[in-house]
Order: sequence, then C-alpha cells, then structure tokens
Amino acid sequence: MNSASSKYLSLSTSMKLAVASSIFLLLPSYLNAISIQFETSVYDLSYLATVELFGFALASIICYFLARFSTIKINEHFAIVVLASTHLASAYCNDINLFLALRAISGVAAGLILVLSYEALSHEANPDLAFGKAIAFQMLYSGSLFLCLPYLIADFGVDTFFFLLAGMSVLLLLLPKFPLFDTEAAEAFNLQKADFSTKILALSAVFMILLTHSGCWSMLSVVGDKLQVLPVEQGQVLAVGTFFSLIGAVLASLVSLSRYKKALTILGLIFQGLVIVLLFSTQSQWLYFVAVSLFMLFWNFLLPLFMGTISETDHSGDIIRLSVAAQTTGAALGPYVLLKGWVLSELVVFLAITFICIFPLLSHRNTVDVK
Repeated sequence: MNSASSKYLSLSTSMKLAVASSIFLLLPSYLNAISIQFETSVYDLSYLATVELFGFALASIICYFLARFSTIKINEHFAIVVLASTHLASAYCNDINLFLALRAISGVAAGLILVLSYEALSHEANPDLAFGKAIAFQMLYSGSLFLCLPYLIADFGVDTFFFLLAGMSVLLLLLPKFPLFDTEAAEAFNLQKADFSTKILALSAVFMILLTHSGCWSMLSVVGDKLQVLPVEQGQVLAVGTFFSLIGAVLASLVSLSRYKKALTILGLIFQGLVIVLLFSTQSQWLYFVAVSLFMLFWNFLLPLFMGTISETDHSGDIIRLSVAAQTTGAALGPYVLLKGWVLSELVVFLAITFICIFPLLSHRNTVDVK
C-alpha cells in the first residue's frame, strides 16, 4: 500500500470514528435538542443518552466474542445503514418509548463502527500518530457542528439535528471499507499478563474518568441555561472548547515524554477538580466560558495519559481490549447517576475515586521508568 492510499484510509477511518461518536461528542447539543423535541427537561431525558451509550459497550462486547469464538464478521455497510435509518426515524418519532428503542439500536450500530475504527487505527504503522490524527479530526468535526447546529435548529427546527447525522452517516457508505485483520496473529506472542488486581484497578480508573467527565459533559447545557447563556452562545463556547481540547491532547503528548509525567498527571486531576467546582459554583457567564474551556482541555490531557499508563501495565493487551467496554459503560452511566442538588458533590467524589484507582498504576509506571 502506497503512502497516499494509506493516508486516505487513515482519514476515512477518522471520519467514520467521528460520525459514529456523534452522540457522545455532541452530547450537550443532543440533550438540548431532545428536550425541545419532547418538551421535557434535560434531567428527565438524560437516561436516553445512557441507553444509547450502553449500546456502545454492548457492541464492543459483541465484537470481542465474535472475534474470539466465531468466524462471523461484522457487516460494516449494514451497521452504517442501520445507524442512518435510526437517526432519520428519530427525527419523525413523537413517542418516547419508540424513540428509546430507536436510540438503543442506534447505539449498537454506532458502537460496531466505533470498534472497527479502533481496530483499524491500532493496526496502522504508527498507532499513536493515527489515534492523534483521529482525535484531532473529532475535535474539528464537533467544533464545526457546535457552531452550526444552534443556527440550523433555530432556522429549520429541532429535526435538523437528526437529519444532519443521518446524512453524514449515509456519506460513510462512499468511503472505502475497513481492511480485514488476522485476529489470531497476536496469540503467537507469549507476553506477560497483568495480575487480577492490576486489571481491576486499570479498568476501574478508565471507567471512573469517563463516568466523571461524561456526567459533567451532559450537564454543561443545564449550567448554561441557569446562567441564561443562549443556546447559540453555548454552541460557540463548546466550539471554542474544542480548540482547548486540541491543546490538552498536545500537552499530553509532550508530558508522555517527560520524567515528571506521574506528578503532572496528578496535578492534572487536581486542577480538573478545581475546574469542576468553578463550573458548578460560578454565577458569571464569563467564568462559565473559562471553566468549560479548561474542563475540555484537562479532559483531553488526562485521558491519553490514563490510556498510556494502563497499556504499560499489561503488554498482552487484555486491559486495552477490555478498556473499550469500561470507557463506554462509564460514559453511558455518567449522565444517569447525577442527582439534582448533588451534582457537584458527586463529581468531586468520582474524581477522588479516579485518583485512588490510578495512583498505584502511576507509581508502578514510575518505578518501571526509573529502572
């Protein structure tokens, strides 16, 4: 495969990953859109996002068992057609129970595409670079939509949200299909595996950091409404926040080369806790803008460092494969476990638990680096 075709396949995979992740990337806009569609508060509809994100976790489990115990392969185009169809049907759905079923199916279809995208990126010659480009594309994609969606919804109605996602899903059919990989090749290597307690800590750390950030992410529109920030302005804030997400990812790349990455990761967790306190306690629209931007920066700073840390605890790859389900489960539960009046307290406790889980792994990583 020549360099040009390889770059095109990498870009194609990045596009699929971004579109498949749309609901999570655009979660505040999604919750705001369905609250308008069903004339219900975001708090009362947050379970819809939870159900859809659980579909991501279910899809990863399906892919894992199919790869391990079956010769059945996921039909990529069928998953894309199902995803586009459920988006389109959601735009016309007025029954909340039917809407719930559509979003659950959409979550599984999107999750299948998501898992296939991760697999394709991990098999590239330079996976770190491939994932970095994919994350950058996701930020560009979500930032553009955060800017455009409020205007489109205001001019053409809330149905525009799902029409747009359906249209972009259909366009994925024009892209080249994922290449096929030999899933048995990795079994030829006899690599040392992490013990059970290390696996539990690693998966718990990934689960908790997604639980915390997904929960906070789903409440951004609620905080904005409380501060009387208009939907268009909220979209602008989130669009600017994606730029800070890119900064966070770049800083994480630099920190990963530093001998102080353990200390800097811990500082990142502490600063993120302070940012969350500011976000939910401020009465200023300006400080809301600052807090959202810093929240997105530290999120994309911490997550790559977490993934790098847990990957070094188990070179056989078991934790990384299982981390997909841990991430999506944490992301799915985040919006659901927050209670009115207790949001800030819960998020601070969740972040503290995250620190407790990751600290032993950071210490192990630091010991290995010293040796």
